[in-house]
Amino acid sequence: MLNTYQRSYQVHYYETNFMLEASPVTVLGYLEETATWHSETAGNSIASLNAAGRGWVVYRYHLQVSRYPRWQEKITVTTWVERFQRCFAYRNFYIHDAGGNLLGRAASVWIFLDIASKKPLRIPPAVSAPYGLYPEAAIPAGFSELPTLESPSITAEFTVGAADMDINHHANNKRYINWLLESVPLEVHRQAFPATIEIVYKKDARYGDHILSESQELKAGDGTRCYLHRLTCPKKELELALARTTWQER
Repeated sequence: MLNTYQRSYQVHYYETNFMLEASPVTVLGYLEETATWHSETAGNSIASLNAAGRGWVVYRYHLQVSRYPRWQEKITVTTWVERFQRCFAYRNFYIHDAGGNLLGRAASVWIFLDIASKKPLRIPPAVSAPYGLYPEAAIPAGFSELPTLESPSITAEFTVGAADMDINHHANNKRYINWLLESVPLEVHRQAFPATIEIVYKKDARYGDHILSESQELKAGDGTRCYLHRLTCPKKELELALARTTWQER
């Protein structure tokens, strides 16, 4: 696969959940780390982008997992840019185990922006060209419209702390995933795993913000459960993210 980048990982104990599986947040961390190293090797390092007052923020994720890797297991993440469109980069991922079996796949959309103004910028050729393109969609269905909740029945509350912050001085995108999964009942986590996670990021969460995570269960087929999610900052009257998860019985 030309114009792709690979990186291997071994699942550490501190990255696992109570099932000794890499958590969804851990898996997204592997994806983020691989994408960051891809940019570093392409010459678009964090340092060079920061010096130019530029940066990337994630806008959408669609993750599909057939099995989460377990403690000590070795995996390989492959990433590539499918296409660039104005200020958007469409980045894809495959996750394989040590035997070459496909464990998961993901599609993502990233926005190139001016860090100070938060204004999206058209991606210049000097930034896009070094990546090259691999015109394959990891998830052919891509992204669909995420409905908002009509009757949320489960809630959880959080406050953005220093450990939640990223280099752009707002809550890291992985923390959003953690907050929305925390609104799913514990018995569901014990009986099933999040086989798909779809999220659209709408607004930044800042240090000290109070976060409300709401979920609503939808009807699903046998052996699966489906939830709609919403993250808000009530004090600022902001809708931070919408998401949908499906859970597969273990």
